[in-house]
Amino acid sequence: MSDSNVRDKLDAKHERNDERRIEAVKRWAAYVESAPPEEWGPQLNKLVNAQVQSARDSQLPAEHYRCVSEAVQTDE
Repeated sequence: MSDSNVRDKLDAKHERNDERRIEAVKRWAAYVESAPPEEWGPQLNKLVNAQVQSARDSQLPAEHYRCVSEAVQTDE
């Protein structure tokens, strides 16, 4: 298999991943529009908190951690 074939397959995989991600966002948007905030709000909080915890656990430099923490605080 040539390098161009490998690159083509990788590009196709990335395109499929992008399409799946977009579809997931559309499903979430439809859910948020149809469900009360009391239902989806705690789910979203759980997701965001998990992302913040993951950033903390990743052993990133303190400056990056501060940027993440500041972003979370400004959204509260």
